[in-house]
Amino acid sequence: MNRNEQAAARRWAGARPQILSLGQAVVLGLGCLLATFSASAAADAATVSVTALPVRQAVIAQPVSAYGAVSASGAAVQSVTLPYTVRIVALRVAPGQRVAKGTPLMDVVADAAATLARDQASTALAAARRELSHTRALYDTHLATQSQLDAAQKSLDDAVQAEAVQQRVGATNGTQTVRAPFDGVVVQLNAGQGDQVASGAPLGLLARDAQHAQVPNLVLNVEPSLAASIQPGDVVEVRRVSANLTGGVVSGRVATIGAAIDPVTQAVVVTAYVPASPGLIPGTRVSASIQTRPAQHWIVPRSAVLRDKDGAYLFQIDGLHRAHRIAVRPEVDAGEKYGVDGDLLKGAPVVVAGNYELTEGMTVTVAGDH
Repeated sequence: MNRNEQAAARRWAGARPQILSLGQAVVLGLGCLLATFSASAAADAATVSVTALPVRQAVIAQPVSAYGAVSASGAAVQSVTLPYTVRIVALRVAPGQRVAKGTPLMDVVADAAATLARDQASTALAAARRELSHTRALYDTHLATQSQLDAAQKSLDDAVQAEAVQQRVGATNGTQTVRAPFDGVVVQLNAGQGDQVASGAPLGLLARDAQHAQVPNLVLNVEPSLAASIQPGDVVEVRRVSANLTGGVVSGRVATIGAAIDPVTQAVVVTAYVPASPGLIPGTRVSASIQTRPAQHWIVPRSAVLRDKDGAYLFQIDGLHRAHRIAVRPEVDAGEKYGVDGDLLKGAPVVVAGNYELTEGMTVTVAGDH
């Protein structure tokens, strides 16, 4: 080895410790930086952003869907009749029209035979009165016997009764107006202008308002498996079935529940009554939601309830923004919300979004909190 090579070797040997120290420092710095990043990432991973809503206890019912129609119950329908033959002069109403008591329904003219019978009854009554007066005068002068006087009295009594019947029948000369006997809806008109209607035949049908008659005016078809949960008195929310679904909801009550399956519809027939409404005339097709088994439960959004092998559960957030898993028992499925039972934390909001990422005790950030 020459002198130059020996000098280079000595310089390298002196610089090696310094190079090693510098490398160790770089490695140590990188390690600290990575540790800082890892700690920050771990902290971020332990915090989940969620959406939470308040929870409350209230009465909630299990809805049962049904379809049917408004029906004028036989108990609420009355035929409009007259006890004598008439000819219809004019109709004052139309089918489906709502009328108040005393509203003119139609104008009629009594048949000639009916008015003749009334005139004959009046004439017979006047004659019987004259005959009794004459017989009594004869009896007072001993020119008539007691039996003759009794016969004259009997004739008068019969004439009075016959005339009273004709008065009740009401057949008179000229035009008469037939009026609604109660508040209701004209279901049907059985004749038109100019038609002749026989004595006792229905001129039309008038249905009482359900809230006055307190009889069912709604016939619904219910799935047989759901009918057992329905009880008389359950609230029914009714909406018209039509292209325009902006109509309001009308509430009524269940009246009866069928005890057998209808062989035609394969459904159980449930009847109810709803108050009068302009949109619910007889024949209107409706959808209904029957509110069954009303009871008090915790009401939570559907998205709050999760399920796994251990059953249903949800997460609530305490005052320290920590998530807690709470086991629940869903008792009512009401579409977008559940009625649940369980040991919920009173006043603690329930997580409705982001709950799939949570575990017990995890720290959360609630959307909207600052």
